[in-house]
Amino acid sequence: MTTRASDARVFARNPKVEEAPLSGELMLFDPGSSRFFVLNQTMAFIWRRCDGRHTVATMLSQLSEEFRDVERTTAESDLHQALVEMVSLGLAVEQPSEEPAKA
Repeated sequence: MTTRASDARVFARNPKVEEAPLSGELMLFDPGSSRFFVLNQTMAFIWRRCDGRHTVATMLSQLSEEFRDVERTTAESDLHQALVEMVSLGLAVEQPSEEPAKA
């Protein structure tokens, strides 16, 4: 999976995964695997945009705006790694793009 500024792919959260705030982070529980996950601020930011509407390009743009002290290439790498990890853990899935959210 590669991430580019023009990437029109969208991802959606697994609707069975439950979430709860946890001291500035986000805790997820996947009842299918009975596993808990604690997302840091960056992962939580990306998780919330896995809504089936935000394209990867939009996520990257918003991530760069939110975390201005992070270089864009680092943000791009972090976004790519986060999406790969979320998909591999069954927390999110890639889906066909419908109406992308505006940046």
